[in-house]
Amino acid sequence: MSDYLPDSVLHEIFCRLPVESLLRFRCVSNQWCSLISSQDFISTHLSHSLSVTSNATPLILLRHFSLEPSNQEHYSVYFDPSKTENLTLVKELKFPFKTRSGHHFRVVGFCNGLFCLSDDIVEETYTIILWNPAIRRSITLPNPHVQFGSYKSHICLGFGFDQKTHDHKVMRIAYLHDNHGANTVLPPKVEVYSLSTGLWKTVNSKDIHCKIIERFYTSVYLSGAIHWISYTENEGGEFTNSLLVFDLSEEKFSEIGFPRELIHVSPTDLSVSLCGGQISMIWFEKCWDCDESWDRCAVWVMNQYGELESWTKKFVLVLEGGISQAVGFRGNGESLVMEYNGDLLSYNPESMEWKDLDIYGERYSFFLSKYVESLVLLDGSSGGYN
Repeated sequence: MSDYLPDSVLHEIFCRLPVESLLRFRCVSNQWCSLISSQDFISTHLSHSLSVTSNATPLILLRHFSLEPSNQEHYSVYFDPSKTENLTLVKELKFPFKTRSGHHFRVVGFCNGLFCLSDDIVEETYTIILWNPAIRRSITLPNPHVQFGSYKSHICLGFGFDQKTHDHKVMRIAYLHDNHGANTVLPPKVEVYSLSTGLWKTVNSKDIHCKIIERFYTSVYLSGAIHWISYTENEGGEFTNSLLVFDLSEEKFSEIGFPRELIHVSPTDLSVSLCGGQISMIWFEKCWDCDESWDRCAVWVMNQYGELESWTKKFVLVLEGGISQAVGFRGNGESLVMEYNGDLLSYNPESMEWKDLDIYGERYSFFLSKYVESLVLLDGSSGGYN
């Protein structure tokens, strides 16, 4: 049949098929294999998958880490109904990696079916992995150029997609500390890794006069840019917070202001997330004497991207058992929150009701994202695993 169909027709048919079927179809003929593995088809198939996902009831990806059995990372795909129903498990993704510490990886981001993972939760390492579970392929990035050796430093990462060059990029912001480790040296050293070239390159960082918190920083990819919570601190110890933004196409930094109520709070009590496709800020308020959880958190949403006056306080979550992590938001507007004891709960802001999802994970191990499958990494530039 393929002998009578031109590539353009096959292209139109194949771009509507799921990844699993396309992987099998590569074995039919050299023509099919070459077409499905081409960069042009991979891009077209991804665009079609994203458009279908936006118009259908979405799937979500939930990662968590459990000590039992055997320090295991769980990557689970759920059907996320639009109504206030429970999540329905679709499948578990086979996770083939282990950290040096035996703890979990940091999920830097999930974009176009591709995970960016970093082995830096317990200690700084240079291990950064791009992983596509749908096609069971991954690459380990080469070591970056900027390495501080024995000097104290902290690293912040980001991951996203350059919409102009159709390239996935990893951002690495490296802050060096002074000899006593008390002060952070500015500006930081910045590098960007390009999947298309397989190389790191240095980016101008002279305009960065702010810091990003160590270890528990959060980042969000939206509108072709990566966003981190950043801050400055004056001699009196007062914080001034903002969003540090890196445009992946222009490869330039800028800043977005905060809601007035959040400008001077401690940056360690803040988290950035996505709520309904919009930048959201989560402010954790500690109301009882515990260093590892908060009693409540307020959710702010930027209704118009980049418009400072569009910040709106959406709702406040109150949990008597204590909140350890605000995981993210479901498609129906409910919030997923990790309770102090490790249980994952879903909160409905309209009914103000909590629902136990019967999922347990270690603190800071939860990660939530919309899920889509793609063929990224299938074009022969990466290695595979069984």
